[in-house]
Formats: sequence, structure tokens, C-alpha cells
Amino acid sequence: MSQNPNGLLEYIPGSQALLVQKNSSPPLEGFAENIRESIHDYAEDSKNEVEKGNNFLQWILTRVFEATEDDAADAIVDGANDLGIDAYLPVDFSDNTVRLFQSKYGTSHSLEAIAKFKEDAKRLLSKDITKMRPELAQLVTKIKEKNLKIKCCYVTDQKVDYQDEMVEIIDEEQIIQKLWDRIKKPAAGKKSSIKLERMLRHENTILGILKLRELTDFVSKNRDYVFESNIRQWMQFKTTVNKGLRDTLQTNPGKFFFYNNGITIVVSDFTELGENMIELFAPQIVNGAQTSNSILDHSKRTKNMDGSMTVTIIKADDEQEQNNITKYRNSQNSVRGKDLVSLMDFHKSIKSQLKNCGYFYEIQAGSFDTKTKSKQLEYIGDVAYNNYLPDNHKKVIVAKDAIQSLVAGIEQRPTESYSSPSQFLPRGSKYDQIFNENLKDDYRIILYPYLVKEFAKKSLKYGKQGGHKTKRYATLFFVAVYFRILHKKILESKGDFKLDVRKLEPIFRSFKLNNRILKITDVIVTKFLEDTVVDDEIELANTKHNFFSQHVWNDTMLRVIDKKIRHEEEEIIALKKIANSLF
Repeated sequence: MSQNPNGLLEYIPGSQALLVQKNSSPPLEGFAENIRESIHDYAEDSKNEVEKGNNFLQWILTRVFEATEDDAADAIVDGANDLGIDAYLPVDFSDNTVRLFQSKYGTSHSLEAIAKFKEDAKRLLSKDITKMRPELAQLVTKIKEKNLKIKCCYVTDQKVDYQDEMVEIIDEEQIIQKLWDRIKKPAAGKKSSIKLERMLRHENTILGILKLRELTDFVSKNRDYVFESNIRQWMQFKTTVNKGLRDTLQTNPGKFFFYNNGITIVVSDFTELGENMIELFAPQIVNGAQTSNSILDHSKRTKNMDGSMTVTIIKADDEQEQNNITKYRNSQNSVRGKDLVSLMDFHKSIKSQLKNCGYFYEIQAGSFDTKTKSKQLEYIGDVAYNNYLPDNHKKVIVAKDAIQSLVAGIEQRPTESYSSPSQFLPRGSKYDQIFNENLKDDYRIILYPYLVKEFAKKSLKYGKQGGHKTKRYATLFFVAVYFRILHKKILESKGDFKLDVRKLEPIFRSFKLNNRILKITDVIVTKFLEDTVVDDEIELANTKHNFFSQHVWNDTMLRVIDKKIRHEEEEIIALKKIANSLF
């Protein structure tokens, strides 16, 4: 049975209108109102004006810039000695850039504020780092050491009529448009043509030879939608130009035909116009994004566009069949085969399972916010699991945050999860270490670590909102210690923690029991953080951030953790007896 042919359209307010206006570029009626309402609700859930501004900025960082919740919280540096910088995001490794943010919510926006932000950013690198907040001092040091570029982002919920090369203005209209562009299906209703040198027709497929110059023209004209279904664009990750492709284009373009696998274009339909000219309806390059972008990048540097390549054009108007083509075509090339199964199947399966539990699994940042209020309210969660979440939680589980928690807890890798969560996300260098053949598509392996992290923030005051000088950095560490206790002492696991997932359900459904496990974990973590050996290690690391991103899970620290666990053995044995009675 085929899947819903409308795909992501079902998640967009006003989707019925969209089915009639599939080629719509401006956001449809109702979409903008939902975004404004989401911003307002998120920002206004605060105690004072400062917190309102920080909430708004966190909304922007997680929805528009797709930072994890923890990364967004850590990114905000607003306060004394912030030098006019409200937040910064880590290096974008595609262009060695650090983004600096100035945020103005409500009436605080002004053109004078933009001008001041520009001057503050210019002066940042010349300031004495001893007079900066520690986070900024560390950032400035990194910028100088690695010769990083700076990009200034001024964000506001107001409308701004201002243009400047130095500052990117992200106002209300930009916010709405960026989210709309991400969520809509831009290829629907589009058509374009392409001319082949030679071609062979077989049923619903055309095999052809395409000049590189022709591909450049095709991609340039249609770049806003033609890569939408490509697996490398999933979750909006940026691609880098492949060095091998570039070298061949520069030094030996005549060999490109023999060295490259070519591209695959999936269409809803095609028409032969004669003289090898093909009209393509809703064309999508599902395999060959790197190839196409490399050729386009090369064309900007030279007029010498000699060479040809192979192209396969496949008619597939069914979404499931398009997904299959994307998956299998890519699995033969540079993207790892298991990645594809995970990308196309694993997370879809998790999304479906969590929906049955009453939770929205947010793969694309901001997609929940685009739903109407009535649609959002359909997600009510699960009575047992809701105990772990804040009362105002909207029952949406952000994929990036959930994966980060999984890595910290189930995988027992809190330092890596804290310091570089992106490497465990789709297309990250360590993604297949997690999402491999040993990982069953079971929603519980995603849900439970996430619940632990949220409970730590909600009830135990971990994270930035808790205010504790050290626990603000220790949320993922808490998740790791919790699962260490659970698996080693209560369940007594001997192998892979992932194999215990079936045993976790009765524990998580028994909130009274699990609350005690979570509380004893907090006791252990607190005593760990108060240990003099840990103090010495923090001093050695120079900053608490460095400690939790590099040192907290080394052999010395693990011995301290296990020592603190042994000190609470009496309570843990009691918890073990109760847990065993549930199986």
C-alpha cells in the first residue's frame, strides 16, 4: 500500500489549500499566525523581561538554527560582561564560522540596537579576555587560535526594514519564511526541462548522457527545490564539496564521465519534446547532490565546462516508491547503506510509534510549531510518562535532543554527547556507530533517555535554568550515571545496554519506583561533584565546560562515580528487589 502522497503537507496548517496551490512560494494563510503564536507562548512563559528575551532567543536557536536544547541553553551568554553578545553557536565546519547573536524581543528592538551590535562585534576580538565572561573568553581564544570567521545575526520578532552586509537580519518575516521553506515540499507543481546528448528509453526510465554545462544550468535554475528529497539534505545538514570531484573537474574533465557514477532524477512524470529534450515534472535529484554541487561550484571558478556524465530519469509518482529509489540508489554510492535505512525507515518508524503513545517526534526543527493549535492538542502523551515532563510540556520530542540523550545514557558516552552531538546525527561521522544493525527501531530506546534528561531539568534543577554552578553543565552526565546505575546495579546487565530496553518499560511505568532511582542518582552525582578529586580534575580542565566535554568520563572519574554508587548500596539493593518484582 502506498503512503500518503502528500507527504509533509499533512503537517502544514492549511494543507488542504496547499494541495490546490502546491507551487505556492509565500507561506499560506494560517502558517504565519501559528508561528507568531508559538513564539509568543514560548517567550511569555517567563518570570520577567530578561527571561522573556532569553526564551525567545532559545526558540530561535532551536527552531530556526536547529540547535539542540542543551546547546541552545549553553549558547546564551547574556548578562554581566557579555560585551553586547547575547549568544553564540559553535563553529559551522562547512565554512569555519562562528555565529554571534543579538536578540531583541518585543519593543526592545531599534535601529540603534543594530548599530551598537555591529560595533560590539567589531570590538570583541580586541577586548581583554580577563574582563569577559568565561564563555566569551573561551570563544575569543578559539576564534584567534583557529582563525575563524564571525557572522553577526540580529534576531527579533518585529518587522525590520534594514540591510547590512555585516549583519544578517532575522526578523518576523524571515523567521516565518525560513520555517516555511524548510517544511513545504517545493518540487510539487514545478516543471523544468533538460537536454541530453544521447538517451535510451526503457518503460518509465530514461538513461542518458548529459553535458556538465547542461547540468549546471539545470541546477542553477531549480536549486531552490531540486534537492528537497535528497538524503544528504535530511535534517538540514550542510554539505561540503567533495575534493575528489573537484580535482577531476579541474585537472581532467574528460575523465569525469568514467570516474563518476552520475546522478538520478526522480520525477512525477516526464514528456519527450524531441531532439533529446525532456520536460520534467516535480524533478528531484535523489542521488548526486554532491556531484551536482561540485559541478556548480566548479562552474563559478571557470568557463571550461567540458565533460559529460550519466543521468537516470525515473518516473515515480508514488512517495513510497520515490523513497525506495532514493534509498537504494544512494546505498550503492558514498552514503553508508545503514544510514539510509536509518534515515528513511528508522526515524519514520519511531515517529509512528511515538505518535501512538501520544508524542510528536520532531525530525525537522520547528515542524510541530507549524501545526494548528487543534492538531497540537491531539498529542496528549502517556499518563505514566508525562510524570517525567514539565506540566507545560507540549508532548513534542525533538529528534536531536533525544539522540543526544540516547548517546549519553544508553551508549554511555556523555562527554561526546555533550561536546559534539552533531557527529551522532544523520550524516555525522559517528551516526552509524549508534544506528547500526544492532539497534532495533524501538521507540523506548529514544523515549526513555529523553525522559530522564527532562526530569533532571524539571525536578532536580539540572541545566542552565537550575542555577547550580556545576549542575548547569551536568544534565547529560546525570543521564549517563542514571543508566550506569540502572544497568550495572539494578538490572545487572552483562553486555550491550540496548538489549535491556524491554526491561526498562515496567520501571519507567512505575513512576514511584523510578522516582527513587532518579533521586538516588541525584544524590550520587551531587556527592561526586563535591569530591576533592573531581575539584582537582575540573581545575586541570581549566573550565567546567571542558571538564564535562572531555574529562568527566575518564578512568579516574569513573572510579569516583563507582565509589559514590557503592556508598548508596543499601538503597540500590532495595530498589533492585522492587524492580525484580515487576518482571
